[in-house]
Amino acid sequence: MAGKGGKRVGAGRKSLAEEVNSQQMAISALVSKFGSKEAAFTYLLGTEEPALIKFVYEHAFGKPQDKIEHSGEVTQNIVGMIIK
Repeated sequence: MAGKGGKRVGAGRKSLAEEVNSQQMAISALVSKFGSKEAAFTYLLGTEEPALIKFVYEHAFGKPQDKIEHSGEVTQNIVGMIIK
């Protein structure tokens, strides 16, 4: 059965204000529980849970870029395909 198109209440990306509010609430909860953001990250590192450790490192240093390698030649004119 096909879904209905059009705008739906609550659909789409959160507004920037909602994102900032969520971030502030999360930081407040971490500081309340652990005393500081640094102590919260230190706790996560101490869990020895790989996903949590990766989370801390990605927030500290940024996510590594994916290196995409390809071989061969481009054999189609992509711009021409889009215009048609």
